[in-house]
Amino acid sequence: MAQHDYIISNGTGAAVRSDINGGLAAIVSNNSGSTEPTTMYAYQWWPDTTTGLLKQRNAANSAWITIGTLASANLGLLSLAGGTMTGVLAAAAGTAALPGVAFTGDLNTGVFSSGADAIDITTGGTRRFGISSAGALTAYGGDLTLNAQGDLRFADSDSSNYVAFQSPATVASNVTWTLPNADAAVSGYALVSNASGTLSWAAAGGGATGGSTDKVFFENDQTVTTSYTLTASKNAVTAGPVTINSSVTVTIPSGASWVVV
Repeated sequence: MAQHDYIISNGTGAAVRSDINGGLAAIVSNNSGSTEPTTMYAYQWWPDTTTGLLKQRNAANSAWITIGTLASANLGLLSLAGGTMTGVLAAAAGTAALPGVAFTGDLNTGVFSSGADAIDITTGGTRRFGISSAGALTAYGGDLTLNAQGDLRFADSDSSNYVAFQSPATVASNVTWTLPNADAAVSGYALVSNASGTLSWAAAGGGATGGSTDKVFFENDQTVTTSYTLTASKNAVTAGPVTINSSVTVTIPSGASWVVV
């Protein structure tokens, strides 16, 4: 261990040689010692033998920067080849355009935090998916696909059982159903399709009813309160009289018919 001010003073040949040797000893030991060097320079190395840390002077020559632990392999630093970390890996929160964790050559794709206790995924600089601090999952545009008949599951209160939706084993062509924009106005209505993927509320077809086991009576409402279009290539029948409210339209496609009896 040796330290030196790196200033060679004038003197006799032996004194100058001794001073030079002292400087060289400090160089080869990187200024190691139990205390900091008396004279310090910007970017100077100092193995602090008291703390066991390798330190380097900053550019302003105003403070020491700790580089690593002298007794540890690779100075205790994580190598490019990987390794095990014992502390927290903290990244900047980042933004959708410049996430805190990104990929080489693709810096606008990765993971960032949009707020406290939230985590988000961005691609191409646009937020695509997020998990809020309350655990709410949000997809920001784009489609969500469950491959290979994967279930969309809804668990009960203690998550012991669930109900789920699943695609059939074979789908001949893509189908999208568009839901109504409000709940049914009348209890007992069911979702019906217009054969083009648009769903709406309509009275459930319960078939004929009657007393005991009789199947005699078909019942229908007497007022049309919501515009309706008959299914193409279908006919309809209604027991009259029936009233169509103002601004409500019943559309009968070409080739179809509506009979009020």
